[in-house]
Amino acid sequence: MRSWIRNLVLLGLVLSMIFSLIACAEETEVTGKTAAANDGQEILITGLQDSDYKITVGELKKLPAVAKKAQSTRANGETVKIKATGCLLEDVLQQKGKSVKDYSTIRFTARDAYSVAVPPDVLKNRDIILAYQIDNKALDAENEPLRVVIPGERAMYWVRMLDRIDLETGAKRTAIKKVVFLETAVKALPQEDYQYFDSSDKAIKTKDLVETYAGGDKPKNIFIKAGDGLYKNETPANFLGAYIKISGQEAPKFLAPHLPQGMHVRDLLFINYGETSFLAYSQGQKVLSLQTLEGQSGIALSDLIKQTGLSRAAKYKFNSLNAESLELAVNELGSGLIYQNDQGTLVFACPGATDKSLENLLSMECMNP
Repeated sequence: MRSWIRNLVLLGLVLSMIFSLIACAEETEVTGKTAAANDGQEILITGLQDSDYKITVGELKKLPAVAKKAQSTRANGETVKIKATGCLLEDVLQQKGKSVKDYSTIRFTARDAYSVAVPPDVLKNRDIILAYQIDNKALDAENEPLRVVIPGERAMYWVRMLDRIDLETGAKRTAIKKVVFLETAVKALPQEDYQYFDSSDKAIKTKDLVETYAGGDKPKNIFIKAGDGLYKNETPANFLGAYIKISGQEAPKFLAPHLPQGMHVRDLLFINYGETSFLAYSQGQKVLSLQTLEGQSGIALSDLIKQTGLSRAAKYKFNSLNAESLELAVNELGSGLIYQNDQGTLVFACPGATDKSLENLLSMECMNP
């Protein structure tokens, strides 16, 4: 009896092993077919030579492969840990006598229209992997044909379903000549109801914002910074078709129904659009140094100038929403302060004479010599 039971157990183990081997073989066959089918898919590269050209995943696999463990954090705080296998973008460019460091910005665009521009500091200090395997497996439909992986950087740069690589040399910040305060600016703009999940919030169109306060600027790139330090640039087409949500959760927030959520930016600190910087005081008071003047606490003017990159000038002009203005020489600014009064209105104040203050502050700009 015992012998019969032992033989039955052994038979069960043998059958289990056989089924496991069959399953592994089938999975390997499917994976192999998936990888082979993926090899013919093409990625468009612009800016590397006189005309755009395409390169296949199969061609990329002929380059030296790297395998690295990478960790990143998503916008919701979730940590992503993977092992990425692929080639380095640097090796792709080296074939044409170029380097990642030759470019001011590299923009990756996915097949679902998600796009992100990688800034110069990341290009100079990080490896960019064009991964065709994640965790030793061929990419699935949500990732193929390639996934960009930049170890040590935010997950927003880890573009899935890579379709296009744009190499740019002119994505540099323009000198800022004017700072517009978002909280005051929106008072003069049309506001719309914006359904944000279960909440109905207020929003303005980015197009209305720039046409009203920066109509003459035509930048190639729009630079956006959030209160948590996130810094990115956006194309004019994407930016001008979007909204800024000015109330409710995560406001002010750059977003649009047609843009993937990964391209949205919450807790906006500033938007640099050509020579104009749009600053959100609500975020500025959280991340910039505060100082106190005559019992009022607010943002130090010197920190605001430094953060936005406002150009140095001999004289500055402060404008209110009520069409009032105040002109001050640079040596008169002293320990100038911008604060929010009890009515929620922005005020600019300088120590000394009472005429060195302005309520309902709309903008600050450099004056021509």
